[in-house]
Formats: sequence, structure tokens, C-alpha cells
Amino acid sequence: MSRFVNRKEVVRLPRIPLRGTLDLTYRCNNDCRHCWLRLPPDSGDAAGELAADEICRLVDDARAMGCREWFISGGEPMLRPDFPEIFAEITAKSAWYTLNTNGTLITPEIARLLRRKGTKLVALYGATAEVHDAVTRSPGSFEALRRGVAYLREAGAGFSVQVVPMKTNISQYGAMIRLAESWSPSWRLGATWLYLSASGDPAKNAEIRAERLDPVRVVELDGAGSGALTEDAASSCGSTAAAGGLYANCLAGRRDFHVDPCGGMSFCGFVKDPALRLDLRTMSFAEAWDKRLPLLASAAVPAKARAGNCGACDLRPDCKWCPVYAYLECRDHAAKVDDLCAIARETRRSREDWLGSHRRRFRIAGLTVDVEADLPITDATFEPKFGLFRTDVQGPADVALRHHFSLPDLAGEDLGREVFRKPPWAIYRKGASWIYLMISPDPADTTVHRVMVFNDGHTRGRIYSPTDELFRRGGLESLALLPSDQLILARLLPAFGGAFVHAAAVNLKGRGLLFAGPSEAGKSTIVKLIGERGEVLCDDRVIVRKDPGGFRVHGTWNHGEVRRVSPGSAPLRAVLFLRQARVNRLERVDDPKAILRDFLPRLVRPFVSADWWERALALAEDVVREIPFYNLWFDKSGAVVEALEEFVERP
Repeated sequence: MSRFVNRKEVVRLPRIPLRGTLDLTYRCNNDCRHCWLRLPPDSGDAAGELAADEICRLVDDARAMGCREWFISGGEPMLRPDFPEIFAEITAKSAWYTLNTNGTLITPEIARLLRRKGTKLVALYGATAEVHDAVTRSPGSFEALRRGVAYLREAGAGFSVQVVPMKTNISQYGAMIRLAESWSPSWRLGATWLYLSASGDPAKNAEIRAERLDPVRVVELDGAGSGALTEDAASSCGSTAAAGGLYANCLAGRRDFHVDPCGGMSFCGFVKDPALRLDLRTMSFAEAWDKRLPLLASAAVPAKARAGNCGACDLRPDCKWCPVYAYLECRDHAAKVDDLCAIARETRRSREDWLGSHRRRFRIAGLTVDVEADLPITDATFEPKFGLFRTDVQGPADVALRHHFSLPDLAGEDLGREVFRKPPWAIYRKGASWIYLMISPDPADTTVHRVMVFNDGHTRGRIYSPTDELFRRGGLESLALLPSDQLILARLLPAFGGAFVHAAAVNLKGRGLLFAGPSEAGKSTIVKLIGERGEVLCDDRVIVRKDPGGFRVHGTWNHGEVRRVSPGSAPLRAVLFLRQARVNRLERVDDPKAILRDFLPRLVRPFVSADWWERALALAEDVVREIPFYNLWFDKSGAVVEALEEFVERP
């Protein structure tokens, strides 16, 4: 039995609170029409907010358990006079921070403080004072924002502008983007669907509903803003109910937590049900994280009625529904949200239309690979050989790649921990994401030529190219727009029980023969000699993968000198180490150490992490145990083909 981890198994990391979200206050100097949390600046709730020393103690306790990143928000966090003290404490004890602000209270002193490396998000609600102030209902807020932005730029504190669309300002959406781009090289889209108030106040909810955009517009904006730099944004957010309760999946994968202004802790900032919040003033952070938080998984158990409602709806993959939204809408964690149903239907319709011209599906080694692009994909986009691998197999793809044609702004972006640097790649690990930067061999050249972001298993990835020139030119030799797709395939295959092998392979009389050897060993030569007497799977890179019937060898599109390729496969009969000679002779190799010495170098190695190497090595050991290995001496007369035909027919 192979020791590789099946792709359907869920590998859980230790429950470490890596990222904390802290709302310093819900008070705000603006009174935005869409805000679901806001309290007036002079609210009596200020007396119940955590004091600076309580926050500092919380930061220390969370850090002791592994927390290295904080998201600081509100309300407006700068409304607190002790904001500089709190900010300095948090950022001094964190590897990264994100600050969310309306920008109106930034002073020159605060701007200088914000030069500390981290992400600053400054909200923009309109391109003019008339519209912006109509949203905030705070006269002068637009000018105060402009002044705060000027202070940030003067201090050299990089920031991103967060454009927040709603009915009051949607007519200025394009102008808001242009204004944001004039302020900063980085901007992002805020929430396109507005959630109802934490308090449940009917009047406030009516205001928020009045600002919700039409489903068609929501879907349009979501599509335009789908360029997240990490692939794990939703990995900790499980909206699918599990047997243990509506939040069981969510809590099982959670590596973050939320603390409200009064010390109420939960697993998500949208959780506003008092029954799902813990009081850090009555328990330690360690007790809350280790013992009390996991118990909340069963606090909201779905009713049987939900199984025939949202739980069984075929729109779920396209729906934003989450139990926290259901609670905000209906005070019922399992309730259906009609507005989200409408958005889901439009999302499905829009996506199906879009996929018809922007996606191609391929099949290789039994795995489906979806390639999507911001531009339409035509029959001329990829080299004709890929047509052999096209498929109309239905269902979710095993691997999905999405092409974008501009590079993300990396200024001030936390890329995580650098784990590898050797041109052309610098590789970073951030949460459950892998970030690849294509770099120059010249250390003095800091230009980034391409960015790729993958999930943990490299089965979902976004590829950012600097222009669309290569894509439009067509005839591409790689689905990933790289010299070869082997970097991606070799990385993900061990989790699927497979390996990408530097070898040639043919299907001879229904049996697969794999010819292994270094460059110039004769892989292309042996394939040419076999010619039409067998099916050439590929002459340079093939895939060996185990299925219930044993090992099979599969063709790939990564050919060498011989351009004949095939999506076919065959049961692996033998692995043959090529030895060019003046005679034709086949000799069994029985020494496992000798086999591994020659076979392991043939495994195509991407960036090698410990888990990848463990799975690949386990697979190689299984191949050695189950498949016979031979040395094959051969000349160029072609006589070896008859010997191989006779060999594959042996019992």
C-alpha cells in the first residue's frame, strides 16, 4: 500500500491562532448608509471597550500561542485617543498587520507611524464630495479623506484604496477607480453585497437594503475584482454544514479569531449571536482558543428543513450564503437569504456564459484540468497537440488554472516566508498558499516577470502575466504559459498517487513500456524505432500513476524531439533503463538500491518540500516493489522492437 495521502483526505494542521482580527471600537465619526456596526462617536458604549493595557495583554497572550498577524478595524479605530499606543504595541509584536480606516482622522504624526510595514486600507465612497459625503452623511468627510491621503503620501506610508460600491455611488464607480489609482498604485474592491446590521435594528436594515445593488451588477463587479493574491482566502471559511453543526467545518479549519471592542471573542468577525461569543474578561485567551471555541461548533445545529432547502440546492457552489449572513438577515443561522439566492442564480448564468468562451477543459493521466483566462480562449490559443487532450467530462476539475494579464501590485504586500530563491523563481509560503515570483538572474534587477499563486496542493492557481501579448499570439506550448507545465504537474501529482517522470513511453500490444535514462540516453531513438508498431505516449515526459488495478503509464504533451504525443495510457509492464550498444539485450535488475539509484533521478522535481518528497519517495518505492526493472542494451538496427514485442507478450 502506498503511503501517499489521497487527494480526498483532509490534512489538518495544528490549531494555532495565526491571525487575529481586533475591532478597537464600533464608534465612528462617519454615519455611512451601509454600515452594519456603527455607533455614534459619543456613544456610552465607549466605557465598555477594552482598555489599552487589556489589549496589550491580549496581544501578548495570542502571540505566546502563535499569533503573528493582526487585522485592526472598527468602527473607526483612530477615533480612540490611545490608537497610536495600541497600534505601536500590536505592530511591534507582529510579523504583519492590516489596518482598515476611513482615512479622515489621519494626522501627520499618525501618517509617520503608519510607515511601519503592513497593509493600510483606506475607504473611498465617492469620486466627489457630493457623493462621498452623501454616503457618509458627514459633511466635509471627503475633504478630510483627501487630507489624510495627502499626509500618508507625504510620509511615504504605502496604502491601498478600498472602493466600496452601493446604489448611492455606483454611478461614479469608474471615476472612483480613477481617483483611487491617482492616489495609490494599489486599490481593491470592497464588499459588493451588503450585510444587515449587527443590532438587527429594522430602520437601519431598511437603509442597508436600499443600498444593495442589483444581482447583475453584483456579479459583474465580483468578476472584475477576482484577483486575490492568495488562494486560501476561503480556506478557513466553511459555509457548508457538517454533521456536528452549521459551523463545524468552519471551526475545524480555523487558524484565525476575532475580538470585538468589549472583549467578546469568536471565530469570525461576522458572528454577532451572543451565544457564539466568549468573554475574554472572564477567561484566558488560551482557554477560549483551546477549549471553549471548539465547543461552538455544535451551538447552531441545522434543522431538518434545511436539508431540503439551502443544504440540497444545486446553486450552493455559486452562492455567497453563510450561516452568519442568515443570522444577520433573519436571526436564524439556517435561514434562506432570498437576495443571495438571486445573486447565486445570476452568478450561475453569468459563469456558464463566460465559461463557454473563456475556459478549456483537458484530461491528462485521468485528471481533469480547467484553464480559464480573462481573455477568450480560441482553438488557436494553444498548440494543436492539446486538442488530443480536450475533454467534455463533467463535474468539478481536479486542477484549475486562471490567467490574468497584468501583474498584481506587490508594493507593501506581505508575501509570507521566502522558502526558495534560485532564478528564475523566488517562492514564498503564506498561510496555505504558495507564491511564485519569476525573477531575473541578475541580483541587481528587481523586476518581477510573472506571478503565480497556488493553493496548498497546487490544484488551484492564478497566473499573472505582465501583458496579454503572448496569449493573443497563440500557438502556446504550455497551458500555464511557461516553458513547460511540468513545474505544476510534478508538484501536484504525488498527492494523486502519481509522478512526473523524465522518460519515454509507448503502449505496445496493450502493455506500457517506460524507457528511462538521462538526456541523450536514446529515449527519442527508441520511440522512432518502434514507430507505428506501438502507440507513442510521449518521448520525454510521462506520468506514472497508481489506480486500483495497479500502476499505469500515461502520455503527456511535454514531448522532446518526437512530436507524437497521446492522451492514452497502458498498464505499466516494465521500466527499462536504456543503454546504447552494438547488441540488443534485456537484463533484469533485482537490486532495489541499484534501481532507486537510477530511477529516482528520473523523477521530475519541482520545488521540493518535505511532504512532496515523502509522497514521491513512497510512490517510487511502490513502483520498485511492484514493477520489474530491466537494463536494455540496444542498437539502431530496429531489431530491438521484435524483442520488445516478444517481451510484452510473456506472462
